[in-house]
Amino acid sequence: ILENLCSEESSVAMFVAAALFATLVVACRGEGACESPDADVLILGAGMSGIAAAKTLFDNGVTNFIILEARDEIGGRMRAVDFAGVKVEAGANWIEGIDTTGSAEYEANPIWTLAQQCGLQGKFSDYDTMLVYSDNGSGVLKPNDLRRDDIESAYEGAAKDSIAMQEAGEPDTTVRAALINNGWTPVTEADNFIDSFEFDFCFAEPPDNTSLYRTQPTPTYDIFGEEDFFVTDQRGYAYLAECLGAEFLNDDRLRLNTTVNLIEYTDDCVCATDFNEVKYCANYGIYTFSIGVLQDEEINQKFEPDLPQYKIDAFEIFSSALFLKIFVEFNETFWDNVEFIGRTSRGREDYPIFQPIGQFFDSKPNVIFATLTGETAYRVAAQDIEVTKQEIRDALVSMYGEFQAEIVNILVPDWASNSLYLGAYSNTPVGVTDQTYEGISAPVGNLYFAGEVFSVLYNGFVHGAYLSGVDVAIDVLETIPSTSTGEIVASGFVIV
Repeated sequence: ILENLCSEESSVAMFVAAALFATLVVACRGEGACESPDADVLILGAGMSGIAAAKTLFDNGVTNFIILEARDEIGGRMRAVDFAGVKVEAGANWIEGIDTTGSAEYEANPIWTLAQQCGLQGKFSDYDTMLVYSDNGSGVLKPNDLRRDDIESAYEGAAKDSIAMQEAGEPDTTVRAALINNGWTPVTEADNFIDSFEFDFCFAEPPDNTSLYRTQPTPTYDIFGEEDFFVTDQRGYAYLAECLGAEFLNDDRLRLNTTVNLIEYTDDCVCATDFNEVKYCANYGIYTFSIGVLQDEEINQKFEPDLPQYKIDAFEIFSSALFLKIFVEFNETFWDNVEFIGRTSRGREDYPIFQPIGQFFDSKPNVIFATLTGETAYRVAAQDIEVTKQEIRDALVSMYGEFQAEIVNILVPDWASNSLYLGAYSNTPVGVTDQTYEGISAPVGNLYFAGEVFSVLYNGFVHGAYLSGVDVAIDVLETIPSTSTGEIVASGFVIV
């Protein structure tokens, strides 16, 4: 049962059997109820899912919780960094999926609602103003050279195929296979650029590696709307987490600079011990670390008892994708004053997209950032910084010709190598099924799991992390006798 749980043929019955087995193991090995718990709930991680879980508990009368966070600030993969005199977003940067038309067909994106309530600053992205240069020095391409209408038509067809195939009970396939079936195959260098920009720029991996059923149509844009909001607020994107948790983040319920080294769980108790041998125990625990951390063999050895094999196997099916933004400060500006600058190439091994950010700030810093994804992002993240500087300069020269400007500073975020993250966010290859999600999401004892990877519809997005935190907090609330009846409220919305 455990070996076959995550296969496409697995049944819900198999999952239930495996979960029951794991529960019996925990019951036999556990030490029983917490004799002197430090809190009702222990939340591991102060990213968006952890804070959303805490807020949901708080709003429903469960205020005795502790949040453990390894860093010296909250936000998780929302992380603003000082660079060239301004704060830039090293991680999450957009609120994706917003309706600006007032159409009744779309639901409200909870992160956009929160951003409006908290006054988060930024601008809507305008992809139509993008300039795309040929890397052979021939200048800016004409709009028709990009064949955007052709690829958008292919994606519409792929979405229809996805719905029809699922209704017919057919097996999943890759997005690439569906695009080919709908007449799109990249041939020219311009095709390669738009192929990467339309997909990798969102999912951080190519359509060749990605599940059709899990991404087409993309629930974020299909349910919430088609616009994206680029965050430039100098309080940082993570200010949303601060705003959400304003009622409880300024007291000892939040423990910063606390890195968990051991997690013990039973049916009645969850304990986390940090590297200073300080032990925190609660009746329930909510684990919110990233998919990259969950896939790390060394880190998985820090659970006692070991996590069930079916859960480890389910984690391994996902990809830990890397969306890497490299910020570069020059001593002068020489690029176009537009939001997006593209560059054609022969494949995905190069630097396809640049974004100047000087126009967003009063100080007008001479800063541009390059975005890399997939295997290229991992390669560049691991290489010598001087090599990266030269590669970026060569890419810009291929568009603008030789220039005199010099690189003053460069920032390459450490998402790939930092043991707190080990990647940027999850992607879903073929093989991720409903049973896979049941496997990763199932609590073990009283330890629950939340985060963007656990969101069936919105993995990889900030709103996926938020909604997962809310959902798991509700699961916990429904097991606490004093809160298991009546309405449960989250962020002002009645959800039960």
